[in-house]
Amino acid sequence: MKKSLNIVVAGLGTVGSTTINLIEKNKHLLFLRSGLKINIIGIHAKNKNKKRNFNIKKYRWFDNPIKMIKQKDVDAVIELIGGDKGIARKVCFEALKNSKNLITANKALIASEGLELAKIAEQNNISIGYEATVAGGVPIISTLKKSLVSVKIKKIIGILNGTCNYILTNMMEEKNDFNIALKKTQILGYAEKFPESDINGLDTLHKISILCTIAFGTKINYKKIPFLGIQSITKEDIFFVNKLGYKIKLLGICYNKQENYRLIVSPFLISKKKELSSVSGNLNAIIIETISGNKNILVGEGAGGDPTATSVVSDIINLSNNKPNYVFGVPYNQIKRIETLNKIDSKSLFYIRTLVTDKPGVIAAITSILRDHKISIKSLFQKQVNSRSFNVVILTQNTNNESVTKASIKLNKCKFLKESSKVLQVLHI
Repeated sequence: MKKSLNIVVAGLGTVGSTTINLIEKNKHLLFLRSGLKINIIGIHAKNKNKKRNFNIKKYRWFDNPIKMIKQKDVDAVIELIGGDKGIARKVCFEALKNSKNLITANKALIASEGLELAKIAEQNNISIGYEATVAGGVPIISTLKKSLVSVKIKKIIGILNGTCNYILTNMMEEKNDFNIALKKTQILGYAEKFPESDINGLDTLHKISILCTIAFGTKINYKKIPFLGIQSITKEDIFFVNKLGYKIKLLGICYNKQENYRLIVSPFLISKKKELSSVSGNLNAIIIETISGNKNILVGEGAGGDPTATSVVSDIINLSNNKPNYVFGVPYNQIKRIETLNKIDSKSLFYIRTLVTDKPGVIAAITSILRDHKISIKSLFQKQVNSRSFNVVILTQNTNNESVTKASIKLNKCKFLKESSKVLQVLHI
Protein backbone atom coordinates (compact mmCIF):
# COMPACT_ATOMS: atom_id res chain seq x y z
CA MET A 1 0.00 0.00 0.00
CA LYS A 2 1.24 3.44 -0.90
CA LYS A 3 2.18 5.40 2.23
CA SER A 4 1.77 8.86 0.74
CA LEU A 5 -0.41 10.43 -1.91
CA ASN A 6 0.35 13.64 -3.76
CA ILE A 7 -2.78 15.45 -4.86
CA VAL A 8 -3.61 18.65 -6.69
CA VAL A 9 -6.89 20.50 -6.37
CA ALA A 10 -8.57 22.36 -9.24
CA GLY A 11 -11.46 24.50 -8.05
CA LEU A 12 -11.47 26.33 -4.72
CA GLY A 13 -15.10 27.20 -4.21
CA THR A 14 -17.08 26.03 -1.20
CA VAL A 15 -16.38 22.33 -1.78
CA GLY A 16 -12.74 22.78 -2.81
CA SER A 17 -11.88 25.01 0.14
CA THR A 18 -13.73 22.75 2.57
CA THR A 19 -11.90 19.71 1.19
CA ILE A 20 -8.51 21.31 1.79
CA ASN A 21 -9.49 22.38 5.30
CA LEU A 22 -10.82 18.90 6.05
CA ILE A 23 -7.58 17.25 4.95
CA GLU A 24 -5.38 19.66 6.88
CA LYS A 25 -7.50 19.55 10.03
CA ASN A 26 -7.66 15.76 10.11
CA LYS A 27 -4.28 14.80 8.67
CA HIS A 28 -3.29 12.77 11.73
CA LEU A 29 -6.66 11.04 11.97
CA LEU A 30 -6.63 10.21 8.26
CA PHE A 31 -3.17 8.72 8.63
CA LEU A 32 -4.19 6.62 11.64
CA ARG A 33 -7.24 5.27 9.82
CA SER A 34 -5.69 4.70 6.42
CA GLY A 35 -1.92 4.71 6.85
CA LEU A 36 -1.87 7.35 4.15
CA LYS A 37 -0.13 10.70 4.24
CA ILE A 38 -1.94 13.13 1.95
CA ASN A 39 0.16 15.90 0.45
CA ILE A 40 -1.48 18.81 -1.35
CA ILE A 41 1.22 19.80 -3.83
CA GLY A 42 -0.72 22.19 -6.05
CA ILE A 43 -3.90 24.25 -6.23
CA HIS A 44 -5.71 26.14 -8.96
CA ALA A 45 -8.73 28.40 -9.26
CA LYS A 46 -9.98 31.01 -11.66
CA ASN A 47 -9.21 33.90 -9.31
CA LYS A 48 -6.07 33.82 -7.16
CA ASN A 49 -6.99 36.99 -5.26
CA LYS A 50 -10.42 35.89 -4.08
CA LYS A 51 -10.86 35.68 -0.30
CA ARG A 52 -10.90 32.07 0.95
CA ASN A 53 -11.17 30.34 4.30
CA PHE A 54 -7.66 28.93 4.13
CA ASN A 55 -4.19 30.31 3.51
CA ILE A 56 -3.39 29.74 -0.17
CA LYS A 57 0.24 30.80 0.45
CA LYS A 58 0.82 27.42 2.09
CA TYR A 59 0.40 25.74 -1.29
CA ARG A 60 1.96 25.97 -4.72
CA TRP A 61 -0.33 27.98 -6.97
CA PHE A 62 -0.78 27.15 -10.66
CA ASP A 63 -2.36 29.62 -13.05
CA ASN A 64 -2.53 26.81 -15.61
CA PRO A 65 -4.34 23.71 -14.28
CA ILE A 66 -3.09 21.53 -17.15
CA LYS A 67 0.52 22.33 -16.25
CA MET A 68 -0.34 21.44 -12.64
CA ILE A 69 -1.78 18.08 -13.68
CA LYS A 70 1.28 17.16 -15.73
CA GLN A 71 3.69 17.45 -12.80
CA LYS A 72 5.46 14.09 -12.54
CA ASP A 73 4.88 13.63 -8.81
CA VAL A 74 1.07 14.05 -9.00
CA ASP A 75 -0.82 10.89 -8.01
CA ALA A 76 -4.37 12.19 -8.11
CA VAL A 77 -6.27 15.19 -9.49
CA ILE A 78 -9.21 16.57 -7.51
CA GLU A 79 -11.54 18.40 -9.92
CA LEU A 80 -14.07 20.62 -8.14
CA ILE A 81 -14.68 23.28 -10.78
CA GLY A 82 -17.94 21.86 -12.07
CA GLY A 83 -19.72 21.87 -15.40
CA ASP A 84 -19.51 19.51 -18.36
CA LYS A 85 -17.71 21.95 -20.63
CA GLY A 86 -14.72 24.27 -20.62
CA ILE A 87 -11.79 23.94 -18.26
CA ALA A 88 -13.48 21.42 -15.93
CA ARG A 89 -13.92 18.96 -18.79
CA LYS A 90 -10.37 19.54 -19.98
CA VAL A 91 -8.93 18.99 -16.49
CA CYS A 92 -10.72 15.63 -16.13
CA PHE A 93 -9.75 14.28 -19.54
CA GLU A 94 -6.16 15.51 -19.29
CA ALA A 95 -5.77 13.97 -15.85
CA LEU A 96 -6.80 10.53 -17.13
CA LYS A 97 -4.79 10.80 -20.34
CA ASN A 98 -1.73 11.54 -18.20
CA SER A 99 -2.46 8.46 -16.03
CA LYS A 100 -3.46 10.43 -12.97
CA ASN A 101 -6.25 9.16 -10.74
CA LEU A 102 -9.28 11.43 -10.88
CA ILE A 103 -11.66 12.43 -8.09
CA THR A 104 -14.54 14.72 -8.94
CA ALA A 105 -17.87 16.08 -7.72
CA ASN A 106 -18.83 16.95 -11.30
CA LYS A 107 -22.19 15.22 -11.79
CA ALA A 108 -22.88 17.02 -15.11
CA LEU A 109 -19.68 15.65 -16.64
CA ILE A 110 -20.06 12.13 -15.22
CA ALA A 111 -23.67 12.02 -16.47
CA SER A 112 -22.82 13.25 -19.96
CA GLU A 113 -19.36 11.78 -20.62
CA GLY A 114 -18.85 9.21 -17.90
CA LEU A 115 -18.42 6.32 -20.34
CA GLU A 116 -15.65 8.09 -22.24
CA LEU A 117 -13.91 8.90 -18.98
CA ALA A 118 -14.34 5.29 -17.84
CA LYS A 119 -12.80 4.04 -21.10
CA ILE A 120 -9.63 6.08 -20.62
CA ALA A 121 -9.38 5.19 -16.93
CA GLU A 122 -9.70 1.47 -17.60
CA GLN A 123 -7.20 1.62 -20.46
CA ASN A 124 -4.67 3.34 -18.18
CA ASN A 125 -5.45 1.18 -15.13
CA ILE A 126 -6.34 4.14 -12.93
CA SER A 127 -9.33 5.09 -10.80
CA ILE A 128 -12.14 7.62 -10.95
CA GLY A 129 -13.77 8.53 -7.65
CA TYR A 130 -17.11 10.30 -7.95
CA GLU A 131 -18.94 9.61 -4.69
CA ALA A 132 -19.48 13.34 -4.27
CA THR A 133 -21.50 13.62 -7.50
CA VAL A 134 -24.68 12.22 -5.92
CA ALA A 135 -26.31 13.00 -2.58
CA GLY A 136 -23.47 14.86 -0.90
CA GLY A 137 -22.36 12.90 2.14
CA VAL A 138 -24.61 9.89 1.50
CA PRO A 139 -22.41 6.97 0.30
CA ILE A 140 -24.79 5.84 -2.42
CA ILE A 141 -22.11 5.18 -5.08
CA SER A 142 -20.06 2.85 -2.87
CA THR A 143 -23.26 1.19 -1.63
CA LEU A 144 -24.30 0.29 -5.18
CA LYS A 145 -20.81 -0.69 -6.35
CA LYS A 146 -19.69 -2.59 -3.26
CA SER A 147 -22.28 -3.28 -0.56
CA LEU A 148 -25.01 -4.36 -3.01
CA VAL A 149 -22.74 -5.86 -5.65
CA SER A 150 -24.32 -9.32 -5.27
CA VAL A 151 -27.98 -8.30 -5.73
CA LYS A 152 -30.08 -7.20 -8.69
CA ILE A 153 -31.58 -3.74 -8.37
CA LYS A 154 -35.18 -3.19 -9.37
CA LYS A 155 -35.76 0.45 -8.50
CA ILE A 156 -34.14 3.55 -7.05
CA ILE A 157 -36.20 6.43 -5.71
CA GLY A 158 -34.35 9.44 -4.36
CA ILE A 159 -34.60 12.91 -2.94
CA LEU A 160 -31.35 13.94 -4.57
CA ASN A 161 -31.26 17.71 -4.32
CA GLY A 162 -30.88 19.22 -0.85
CA THR A 163 -31.60 22.72 -2.16
CA CYS A 164 -35.05 21.75 -3.46
CA ASN A 165 -35.85 19.71 -0.40
CA TYR A 166 -35.03 22.63 1.87
CA ILE A 167 -37.18 24.98 -0.23
CA LEU A 168 -40.18 22.65 -0.13
CA THR A 169 -39.71 22.08 3.62
CA ASN A 170 -39.57 25.83 4.23
CA MET A 171 -42.73 26.39 2.18
CA MET A 172 -44.44 23.68 4.21
CA GLU A 173 -43.29 24.63 7.70
CA GLU A 174 -43.04 28.41 7.42
CA LYS A 175 -45.70 28.89 4.74
CA ASN A 176 -43.38 31.01 2.61
CA ASP A 177 -43.73 31.69 -1.10
CA PHE A 178 -41.26 29.90 -3.36
CA ASN A 179 -39.05 32.98 -3.91
CA ILE A 180 -38.78 33.73 -0.19
CA ALA A 181 -37.90 30.10 0.56
CA LEU A 182 -35.27 30.13 -2.20
CA LYS A 183 -33.66 33.30 -0.84
CA LYS A 184 -33.44 31.78 2.65
CA THR A 185 -31.85 28.67 1.16
CA GLN A 186 -29.23 30.84 -0.56
CA ILE A 187 -28.49 32.74 2.66
CA LEU A 188 -27.85 29.45 4.43
CA GLY A 189 -25.46 28.33 1.69
CA TYR A 190 -27.60 25.41 0.49
CA ALA A 191 -28.29 27.05 -2.87
CA GLU A 192 -25.93 28.67 -5.37
CA LYS A 193 -26.22 32.26 -6.51
CA PHE A 194 -27.62 30.94 -9.79
CA PRO A 195 -29.63 27.86 -8.75
CA GLU A 196 -31.44 27.18 -12.03
CA SER A 197 -30.12 23.64 -12.51
CA ASP A 198 -31.21 22.77 -8.97
CA ILE A 199 -34.75 24.11 -9.06
CA ASN A 200 -35.54 23.10 -12.66
CA GLY A 201 -34.67 19.44 -11.99
CA LEU A 202 -31.55 19.15 -14.20
CA ASP A 203 -29.25 18.50 -11.24
CA THR A 204 -31.50 15.65 -10.11
CA LEU A 205 -31.58 14.28 -13.66
CA HIS A 206 -27.77 14.16 -13.76
CA LYS A 207 -27.67 12.30 -10.46
CA ILE A 208 -30.36 9.71 -11.19
CA SER A 209 -28.73 9.09 -14.58
CA ILE A 210 -25.46 8.21 -12.83
CA LEU A 211 -27.25 5.88 -10.40
CA CYS A 212 -29.09 4.23 -13.28
CA THR A 213 -25.81 3.40 -15.02
CA ILE A 214 -24.36 1.80 -11.88
CA ALA A 215 -27.53 -0.03 -10.85
CA PHE A 216 -28.47 -1.47 -14.24
CA GLY A 217 -25.32 -1.29 -16.36
CA THR A 218 -27.39 0.89 -18.66
CA LYS A 219 -26.59 4.30 -20.13
CA ILE A 220 -29.83 6.05 -21.01
CA ASN A 221 -29.49 9.20 -23.08
CA TYR A 222 -30.74 11.50 -20.33
CA LYS A 223 -30.73 14.48 -22.71
CA LYS A 224 -33.83 13.01 -24.33
CA ILE A 225 -35.65 12.59 -20.99
CA PRO A 226 -38.20 15.30 -20.10
CA PHE A 227 -37.86 16.58 -16.56
CA LEU A 228 -39.69 18.92 -14.21
CA GLY A 229 -38.48 21.01 -11.29
CA ILE A 230 -40.18 22.79 -8.41
CA GLN A 231 -40.26 26.39 -9.65
CA SER A 232 -43.99 26.21 -10.38
CA ILE A 233 -44.93 24.85 -6.95
CA THR A 234 -46.86 27.43 -4.92
CA LYS A 235 -47.67 27.67 -1.24
CA GLU A 236 -51.28 27.00 -2.28
CA ASP A 237 -50.20 23.64 -3.68
CA ILE A 238 -48.32 22.89 -0.46
CA PHE A 239 -51.46 23.74 1.55
CA PHE A 240 -53.87 21.65 -0.52
CA VAL A 241 -51.54 18.68 -0.80
CA ASN A 242 -51.05 18.70 2.97
CA LYS A 243 -54.83 18.78 3.43
CA LEU A 244 -55.08 15.65 1.23
CA GLY A 245 -52.53 13.82 3.44
CA TYR A 246 -49.45 14.22 1.25
CA LYS A 247 -46.21 16.16 0.94
CA ILE A 248 -44.48 17.33 -2.23
CA LYS A 249 -40.95 16.08 -2.93
CA LEU A 250 -38.75 16.43 -6.00
CA LEU A 251 -37.78 12.86 -6.88
CA GLY A 252 -35.36 11.18 -9.22
CA ILE A 253 -36.54 7.68 -10.09
CA CYS A 254 -34.99 4.93 -12.16
CA TYR A 255 -36.33 1.44 -12.53
CA ASN A 256 -36.16 -1.70 -14.59
CA LYS A 257 -39.42 -3.40 -15.51
CA GLN A 258 -38.68 -6.54 -17.51
CA GLU A 259 -35.70 -4.94 -19.26
CA ASN A 260 -37.66 -1.76 -19.89
CA TYR A 261 -35.80 1.09 -18.22
CA ARG A 262 -37.07 4.43 -17.00
CA LEU A 263 -35.68 7.71 -15.75
CA ILE A 264 -38.12 10.14 -14.15
CA VAL A 265 -37.50 13.53 -12.56
CA SER A 266 -40.52 15.40 -11.25
CA PRO A 267 -42.23 16.69 -8.12
CA PHE A 268 -44.40 13.92 -6.67
CA LEU A 269 -46.99 13.70 -3.96
CA ILE A 270 -45.84 11.31 -1.23
CA SER A 271 -48.22 10.00 1.41
CA LYS A 272 -47.33 11.16 4.92
CA LYS A 273 -47.26 7.46 5.81
CA LYS A 274 -44.28 6.83 3.48
CA GLU A 275 -40.64 7.00 4.62
CA LEU A 276 -39.56 9.71 2.20
CA SER A 277 -42.23 12.16 3.36
CA SER A 278 -40.42 12.72 6.67
CA VAL A 279 -37.11 13.63 5.01
CA SER A 280 -36.88 17.39 5.54
CA GLY A 281 -34.50 20.33 5.28
CA ASN A 282 -31.37 19.85 3.19
CA LEU A 283 -31.38 16.08 3.68
CA ASN A 284 -31.20 13.63 0.81
CA ALA A 285 -32.73 10.17 0.95
CA ILE A 286 -32.50 7.20 -1.38
CA ILE A 287 -34.53 3.99 -1.43
CA ILE A 288 -32.93 1.06 -3.23
CA GLU A 289 -35.32 -1.81 -3.91
CA THR A 290 -33.95 -5.16 -5.03
CA ILE A 291 -35.61 -7.75 -7.27
CA SER A 292 -36.28 -9.86 -4.17
CA GLY A 293 -38.25 -6.97 -2.63
CA ASN A 294 -35.72 -5.88 0.00
CA LYS A 295 -35.42 -2.15 0.62
CA ASN A 296 -32.30 -0.24 1.63
CA ILE A 297 -32.76 3.37 2.74
CA LEU A 298 -29.91 5.87 2.97
CA VAL A 299 -30.40 9.34 4.46
CA GLY A 300 -27.93 12.18 4.96
CA GLU A 301 -27.03 15.78 4.18
CA GLY A 302 -27.11 16.53 0.50
CA ALA A 303 -26.37 20.25 0.29
CA GLY A 304 -23.45 22.32 1.53
CA GLY A 305 -19.68 22.07 1.47
CA ASP A 306 -19.12 19.73 4.43
CA PRO A 307 -21.03 16.63 3.25
CA THR A 308 -19.70 16.90 -0.32
CA ALA A 309 -16.12 17.45 0.85
CA THR A 310 -16.47 14.42 3.13
CA SER A 311 -17.26 12.26 0.10
CA VAL A 312 -14.29 13.74 -1.80
CA VAL A 313 -11.91 12.87 1.04
CA SER A 314 -13.42 9.40 1.25
CA ASP A 315 -12.56 8.86 -2.43
CA ILE A 316 -9.02 10.10 -1.79
CA ILE A 317 -8.56 7.57 1.01
CA ASN A 318 -9.99 4.79 -1.16
CA LEU A 319 -7.08 5.25 -3.55
CA SER A 320 -4.82 3.71 -0.91
CA ASN A 321 -7.03 0.74 -0.22
CA ASN A 322 -8.31 -0.39 -3.58
CA LYS A 323 -6.92 -1.48 -6.86
CA PRO A 324 -8.41 0.30 -9.86
CA ASN A 325 -11.82 -1.12 -10.66
CA TYR A 326 -14.54 -0.62 -13.21
CA VAL A 327 -15.82 2.92 -12.93
CA PHE A 328 -19.50 1.93 -13.15
CA GLY A 329 -19.16 -1.56 -11.73
CA VAL A 330 -18.81 -3.34 -15.09
CA PRO A 331 -16.46 -2.76 -18.06
CA TYR A 332 -17.46 0.37 -19.94
CA ASN A 333 -17.87 -1.59 -23.22
CA GLN A 334 -20.47 -3.86 -21.57
CA ILE A 335 -22.74 -1.00 -20.55
CA LYS A 336 -25.90 -0.95 -22.67
CA ARG A 337 -26.50 2.29 -24.52
CA ILE A 338 -30.20 3.17 -24.81
CA GLU A 339 -31.36 6.08 -26.97
CA THR A 340 -35.13 5.49 -26.91
CA LEU A 341 -37.45 4.05 -24.27
CA ASN A 342 -40.38 1.72 -24.73
CA LYS A 343 -43.73 2.94 -23.46
CA ILE A 344 -44.80 1.55 -20.10
CA ASP A 345 -48.49 1.94 -19.30
CA SER A 346 -48.68 2.40 -15.53
CA LYS A 347 -51.44 3.99 -13.47
CA SER A 348 -51.42 6.33 -10.50
CA LEU A 349 -53.45 8.87 -8.58
CA PHE A 350 -53.06 12.47 -9.74
CA TYR A 351 -53.46 15.86 -8.06
CA ILE A 352 -55.10 18.50 -10.25
CA ARG A 353 -55.53 22.12 -9.19
CA THR A 354 -57.27 24.78 -11.26
CA LEU A 355 -57.77 28.44 -10.44
CA VAL A 356 -61.06 29.41 -12.04
CA THR A 357 -63.51 32.28 -12.40
CA ASP A 358 -66.38 32.10 -9.94
CA LYS A 359 -69.42 31.53 -12.13
CA PRO A 360 -72.10 28.85 -12.50
CA GLY A 361 -71.29 25.63 -14.35
CA VAL A 362 -67.51 25.63 -13.78
CA ILE A 363 -67.42 22.50 -11.64
CA ALA A 364 -69.69 20.66 -14.04
CA ALA A 365 -67.48 21.63 -16.98
CA ILE A 366 -64.32 20.39 -15.22
CA THR A 367 -65.83 17.08 -14.18
CA SER A 368 -67.24 16.48 -17.67
CA ILE A 369 -63.77 16.93 -19.21
CA LEU A 370 -62.38 14.37 -16.77
CA ARG A 371 -65.29 12.04 -17.53
CA ASP A 372 -64.64 12.33 -21.27
CA HIS A 373 -61.06 11.15 -20.66
CA LYS A 374 -62.23 8.27 -18.47
CA ILE A 375 -60.80 9.83 -15.30
CA SER A 376 -62.68 9.06 -12.08
CA ILE A 377 -62.53 11.40 -9.10
CA LYS A 378 -61.43 10.21 -5.66
CA SER A 379 -61.99 13.58 -3.95
CA LEU A 380 -62.88 17.15 -4.94
CA PHE A 381 -63.08 20.36 -2.96
CA GLN A 382 -62.97 24.06 -3.67
CA LYS A 383 -61.59 27.05 -1.81
CA GLN A 384 -62.56 30.66 -2.42
CA VAL A 385 -59.67 32.98 -3.24
CA ASN A 386 -61.67 36.19 -3.59
CA SER A 387 -65.11 37.28 -4.77
CA ARG A 388 -64.22 36.51 -8.39
CA SER A 389 -62.20 33.28 -8.26
CA PHE A 390 -61.67 30.00 -6.44
CA ASN A 391 -59.38 26.95 -6.53
CA VAL A 392 -60.75 23.56 -7.55
CA VAL A 393 -58.63 20.74 -6.13
CA ILE A 394 -59.09 17.19 -7.41
CA LEU A 395 -57.47 13.91 -6.49
CA THR A 396 -58.18 11.34 -9.18
CA GLN A 397 -58.58 7.61 -8.93
CA ASN A 398 -55.90 5.45 -10.56
CA THR A 399 -55.44 6.56 -14.14
CA ASN A 400 -52.66 6.76 -16.69
CA ASN A 401 -50.50 9.77 -17.37
CA GLU A 402 -51.60 10.07 -20.99
CA SER A 403 -55.26 10.54 -20.05
CA VAL A 404 -54.41 13.16 -17.43
CA THR A 405 -52.17 15.03 -19.88
CA LYS A 406 -54.90 15.15 -22.53
CA ALA A 407 -57.50 16.25 -19.97
CA SER A 408 -55.17 18.98 -18.71
CA ILE A 409 -54.67 20.30 -22.26
CA LYS A 410 -58.45 20.44 -22.72
CA LEU A 411 -58.88 22.16 -19.33
CA ASN A 412 -56.29 24.79 -20.17
CA LYS A 413 -58.32 25.84 -23.20
CA CYS A 414 -61.33 26.69 -21.02
CA LYS A 415 -62.04 30.42 -20.79
CA PHE A 416 -62.92 30.21 -17.10
CA LEU A 417 -59.35 29.21 -16.12
CA LYS A 418 -57.32 32.09 -14.67
CA GLU A 419 -54.02 30.16 -14.94
CA SER A 420 -52.81 26.85 -16.33
CA SER A 421 -53.93 23.82 -14.35
CA LYS A 422 -51.40 22.21 -12.01
CA VAL A 423 -50.94 18.43 -12.33
CA LEU A 424 -48.77 16.32 -10.00
CA GLN A 425 -48.51 12.55 -9.80
CA VAL A 426 -48.81 10.57 -6.58
CA LEU A 427 -45.82 8.28 -6.01
CA HIS A 428 -46.77 4.71 -6.73
CA ILE A 429 -43.74 2.94 -8.21
